[in-house]
Amino acid sequence: MEKIRTFIAVLLPAEVRSRLAEVKKQLIATKADVKWVSEENFHITLKFLGSIDAAKLDAVTDAVREAVESMNRFEIFLEGAGAFPRPSSPRVIWVGVKTGKDQLKEIARRVDTALEKLGFPREDRPFTGHVTLGRARSSQGVAPLRESIDKLRDESIGTVMVDSVAVMRSDLHPTGPIYTALRKVELVA
Repeated sequence: MEKIRTFIAVLLPAEVRSRLAEVKKQLIATKADVKWVSEENFHITLKFLGSIDAAKLDAVTDAVREAVESMNRFEIFLEGAGAFPRPSSPRVIWVGVKTGKDQLKEIARRVDTALEKLGFPREDRPFTGHVTLGRARSSQGVAPLRESIDKLRDESIGTVMVDSVAVMRSDLHPTGPIYTALRKVELVA
């Protein structure tokens, strides 16, 4: 049985990904030891499922559809760089969701609940809508990275219309992952 590394996400339009790449470029200039996400891979993860049987894709898609089918599409605004767990010890460097985060959190909650019925464990951390720009590999260059993140704290990125949720495939390669949207579930217009 083929296994597919799968996650559920909100995809971003090209112009927003381009703006995120500009912010990433400013952070790269710090020369911190970070594995940066490629521009085409910028997205907002709602739930990571891990490797699943390909035969489960239809059931996953149906569960996601059931979770979001009654939700109206909405706008989110991306703004400000930050880091998990905190800027002083960054492991994940991100851009946050300023407005629309409650609706995004509700979609994530519904998706989590629907997929739990298929045997996927519920998320143990509270959902925080964000776009991952990179992941720190070591503490090398943390001070200038922290300063740069702080300067970008209020950086406006742009508006995204959340009108669908995607079931994504992640193929790992030495050069980085390749993400492919397998299915899209539309929200109510």
